[in-house]
Amino acid sequence: MKSSNEQAELRFRSATVDDLAAIAELESHEFMPLAYPYFALRQLFDIHGSQWVVADLAGSICGYALVAARGRSAWLIGLAVSARHQGRGLGRSLLDRAVARCRSSQVEAIFITVRPSNVPATNLYKDSGFTWLDHEEQYFGAGEPRDLLVHRITHEWAAADPTDRRWYKDRGPVDEG
Repeated sequence: MKSSNEQAELRFRSATVDDLAAIAELESHEFMPLAYPYFALRQLFDIHGSQWVVADLAGSICGYALVAARGRSAWLIGLAVSARHQGRGLGRSLLDRAVARCRSSQVEAIFITVRPSNVPATNLYKDSGFTWLDHEEQYFGAGEPRDLLVHRITHEWAAADPTDRRWYKDRGPVDEG
């Protein structure tokens, strides 16, 4: 468990551009070979960074939740806690803060993909109100299956259609007219 000194130094805050190198390093360590490269994180930050949350322990980033919101829906595009800080509830705290930011931005549903074999992540998401929506065997390419989960913040949100091409890569253009 955390010491009182460590507890006092841990804070959750909005990500800044100065955090991107640490986020990229943690992303690379946790998700290679599918990690977002720095340049992609920079561009995502420029568009969606106001929704991002980091766990800062004495000036060092030990976790993050990256959200990409558009209109009434959002994607949790990244959630990670460094290995040495796992098991302390940081992932749940980051996820709760990301959902709260979405709620305050009038987002009605948050989507995430998770590797079916990642039972701890799946359990975290389900315990936090996410439900299974669909499965795609090659979501990120051969050998990279993913389950699609959704967290409906408002009950008015219509059930997402798992055949809707917006939720899949390489399904062609989508007319949002």
